Amino acid sequence: MATVDFKLPPTFRPKSLEEWRAQASSARIAFAPFGGGPYFGYEVGVMDAMAELGIRPDVYLPGCIGNFMGLYHLMAVAEGKKPTHYVDEFASVALMQEKDYLKAPIAPFFVMRAAQWAKGFAAYYTSPEAWSNLFAPELFPAVLTATQTFAMDPTERNLGKMLRAIAVWHPMSRWFLGGYYFAPIGPFAELYDYKDPLGWIDPSPRWESIYQPDAPVFMMSLLPVGARDVRIATNCLQAEEIEATRSQDVHLRIRGLVAEEGTCLPFQPLDGRRLASGSNLPWLSAETEIDGVWYRESAVRDAATFAPEALEQLPNLELMIAVQIMDPRQGNVLTIDQGNHNNYATQITELVATIGDDDIDSAQQYFRDRKQDVSWIIIEASGNTQPFWSLENFEKCRAIGRASALPKLKAWLEQPKRNGDGPTPPAAAAKPVPLKPRRPAAE
Repeated sequence: MATVDFKLPPTFRPKSLEEWRAQASSARIAFAPFGGGPYFGYEVGVMDAMAELGIRPDVYLPGCIGNFMGLYHLMAVAEGKKPTHYVDEFASVALMQEKDYLKAPIAPFFVMRAAQWAKGFAAYYTSPEAWSNLFAPELFPAVLTATQTFAMDPTERNLGKMLRAIAVWHPMSRWFLGGYYFAPIGPFAELYDYKDPLGWIDPSPRWESIYQPDAPVFMMSLLPVGARDVRIATNCLQAEEIEATRSQDVHLRIRGLVAEEGTCLPFQPLDGRRLASGSNLPWLSAETEIDGVWYRESAVRDAATFAPEALEQLPNLELMIAVQIMDPRQGNVLTIDQGNHNNYATQITELVATIGDDDIDSAQQYFRDRKQDVSWIIIEASGNTQPFWSLENFEKCRAIGRASALPKLKAWLEQPKRNGDGPTPPAAAAKPVPLKPRRPAAE
């Protein structure tokens, strides 16, 4: 039986299975914020546009950092607050001024990873074998040979040979490189500490709001290590009783995967561990253990939760609002002269963007195969933003996201609806307030 890592008050009545099924079955509008790393401001801009037009999602189908942005949006909506209340609070704590970020790109967002890496590094050197590995006198002759070769023929390649020989021989460089590459970082801790579930991210998830009966449905994909198909975490404690039909449909054929036909039970209740396990980028190999099963970053399989088992629960869906991190065609920015930070970030962006394209194609085909008429609004990051965890980049992405989403959402609102109704724009739309960094909460 699936467990959760939080406790609800004894008097609290969470969303029942019947309520969950009714909400999913009647859901008309889905919001799918993809993984986006430092581009998550686009998702927030779309939230601003939805708020201006009075649009409230009935269901969330996020991925990667979109899991957190979607959950923050759901919490605020369920509590009747400004839809970006918790997102704004998160951004003010998690980001840096760009002038500081460009000098040392470790945003406050990454404090848990820094602590976990330091602990893993220290644990690695409690082993006598690790200390004995610091000394490699047998490699010293190669240092002499490479140095002599460079002195006689000072080419760039020979310089590299000499520096590499020194690095793998010298005890201090071996101390750093050994700890960096082989220290066990342990379970995912970028945002989550399973021993302290309330101290892992600021603001913390408010489980009473997430599980209250009238909260929108939230579904996010989980990827068990070694599995071909994702599982799904959702805000229903009876999630394991949700049935789905797994078949060899287009979603699986596109990925070259094969699934056994028949009824399966892929759902689990959402909690902090599951939320974190689906957001492991940019460390693709990190894992989180949940009830004896190890899970890793699900965005390498589904950049958003478009698994057929999730879509099957939404027979009356009319609109899918998808915020993809980037169109791969817009990733035509050379990073050869920009340093490893931008080079790495751009490659990861293109990787997940390509997965996202396949996700959208397969989900659209899924609906076509079932003759389900679903409108799509797809917002993609533009090439004129930066992979920076900075306040300036966040606000720029946010403004572009809002400007991109507004006309598309307005056009959809003007279309005839199946039941003749639609969201009513509020009298006065709240404009996003520029954020100022505040001191992170004590850890």
